[in-house]
Amino acid sequence: MLEAGAERPPQELVGSQPASPPGSTPAVPRQRALMLAMLTLIYALNYLDRQIVVILQEPIKREYHLQDWQLGLLTGASISILYTAMGIPIARWIDRGVHRVRLIAAITAIWSVMTVLCGYTRSFGQFVVARMGVGLAEAGFTPAAHSMLSDLYPLRKRPAAMGVFAIGVSLGIMGGLSVGGIIAQRYDWRTALFVCGLPGILIALLFGLIAREPVRGATEADPAATAEERLSFSEAIAVLWRRKAYVHITLGSAATSFALAAMYAWFPSFLIRVHGMSLAEAGLGLGLLIGATGFIGTLLGGWQAARLGRQGLQGMLWAPIGGILLSIPLFVVALTVGSGMSTLGLLALPLILTGLWTAPAIALTQSLAPVRARATASAIYIVASNLIGVSLGPIASGLMSDIFARWTGSEATGLRWALIVSAMLLTWGVVHWALAAWALRREGPQGAIMPAAA
Repeated sequence: MLEAGAERPPQELVGSQPASPPGSTPAVPRQRALMLAMLTLIYALNYLDRQIVVILQEPIKREYHLQDWQLGLLTGASISILYTAMGIPIARWIDRGVHRVRLIAAITAIWSVMTVLCGYTRSFGQFVVARMGVGLAEAGFTPAAHSMLSDLYPLRKRPAAMGVFAIGVSLGIMGGLSVGGIIAQRYDWRTALFVCGLPGILIALLFGLIAREPVRGATEADPAATAEERLSFSEAIAVLWRRKAYVHITLGSAATSFALAAMYAWFPSFLIRVHGMSLAEAGLGLGLLIGATGFIGTLLGGWQAARLGRQGLQGMLWAPIGGILLSIPLFVVALTVGSGMSTLGLLALPLILTGLWTAPAIALTQSLAPVRARATASAIYIVASNLIGVSLGPIASGLMSDIFARWTGSEATGLRWALIVSAMLLTWGVVHWALAAWALRREGPQGAIMPAAA
């Protein structure tokens, strides 16, 4: 008898999933490791193209004579409007059986081209439109990648795989801030966009040639799960809504993303305005810091989720809850010291602690969703995080910065207080994480015990 959570032999995988698209194949360990590496690299490019504008916003502000709320629109809502609007429709397409490898290859090439086009803009309005194009193309990547990884890794190994995948965020931010800052300092911000956008076109081509479509539902312990009928959108929503743990994980991720996006978008400007650092210094310092701490935090988050989740899926959330609570006073201390280097040093620990939630959140949203609604579950999760977090966080902190600057008579002081308030808003996310853990404890078979098999 097959042990719960164990991977079935390739013959059974193929036979149990007749609905998989032509060209799909069962994954062997070497193949799935390669797929994970490629998806992580593309995720890094995703965030590189999304975040590079953060380090470029000061020269962009000077050239286009912008206020801080407009910069918040440029780094947040402009890329998230179509990202949010198209996330669910594309996810439904994915759940209906679209070839995910070809989709990811196509949209990676498109968002890379749009990033290059951002460098050719000649007005704020043109820049916003080009950034919306980046967001539109990126809308389908994460649901497709989450769905593929869930078909490559069984429940027991899924948190660790999602932790590796989530490293792409840190790598992308590190590349965008450090490379973007150095190139913009040496040349200009337009050249930085050109250099960071072009590699994605080549990677998209390689992914389309090398990657293989995995069998849908291949890693499910219950063979019946792979034979589910396709769910309509309303049916998928109804199933997910009844799983209160999924609802609170989604809301907790959105709230945490709001506070973190509000800070991440303005850390470079904070170092430049408050501590007088150059573009290259701020970009390289923050890039290396966020890359290293994100790497550590996401790997630790995936490891602790797999370890603590053995006794119940609610165990995955205790480290994120404690980490986020502890990070709040640490952020405040880092934002009130007297030098840029001290700020960078003191940011290390809270950045690690706020990285603990990513892997367990992604793994839980996929594990709580029916096989035929995984991309939809991922898209709803991403839409909430982007609509509430990435879209509104930078704008909110920009507005607070403008208001505090008028009250204090200093742009630097105004931005400092905006970031302190943003850090305190992390408590909003903690409430939902705690409610999610409570719901997982109560939901019995849906959220109580993780299979012990490898």
